[in-house]
Amino acid sequence: MNKSQAIKLLQNEGWTQADAIRALEVINFNTNPDEITIRRAISSFAGSELINRQRLQAAQKGMVTKKNKEIEKNKQEYAAKIDQLNNYQKQEREKYEAEIQRLSDQNKSLDLQLNTIKSQKNELIQVNDQLKKDNKALKNLIDAIKLKLAIDTKRLLQYEDSEIRKALINMFKSTLG
Repeated sequence: MNKSQAIKLLQNEGWTQADAIRALEVINFNTNPDEITIRRAISSFAGSELINRQRLQAAQKGMVTKKNKEIEKNKQEYAAKIDQLNNYQKQEREKYEAEIQRLSDQNKSLDLQLNTIKSQKNELIQVNDQLKKDNKALKNLIDAIKLKLAIDTKRLLQYEDSEIRKALINMFKSTLG
């Protein structure tokens, strides 16, 4: 009998494949052992030893199942938390994108206002320069008129008539401001 036939024989009697393999490790299958030799070799693994081992395996399987359920439960909880965080991140991203868009629009509006103000400032500077030139020209004109008036008054004051002199002095004073 070879090893696979021996394993199949034990599985037909209720052994698990792993137990059968473990029990058959002590047998040299190169000698082509018969069924009685195999049964003698496995007798120490049969009976209460096998039942205890199978109970331990069942308990281990139960623990593995319990751990697998816990792992699955944890996996589902983490997946839910990841979904929550992804949704939160998505909402925050959308909120910040909207805020960035709003600020960008506001920045464009402020740029337009700034350009308008710069244009108005340049116009005011040009108007102010023109007013300064006009004021200077007016001052020069007034000074020329005052000078001409003072020269003419001085000539008139050289005449004898005192009434004309007094009237001219009053007029001259009023023109000087």
